Amino acid sequence: MKDWGTILIGLIVLSIVALVVYGMIKDKKSGKSSCGGGCSGCGMSGSCHPVKKK
Repeated sequence: MKDWGTILIGLIVLSIVALVVYGMIKDKKSGKSSCGGGCSGCGMSGSCHPVKKK
């Protein structure tokens, strides 16, 4: 098993990616957003924070 170093690094990278994805899913389910709340500079303004009609 001469490729143990490559396998180990691959498993570490895979673990990090899995933790990041898990955190993103957990945040989405709890209602957190990656948006800082400043909708004026947000490219998704209107879709992530709908504008209230007066």
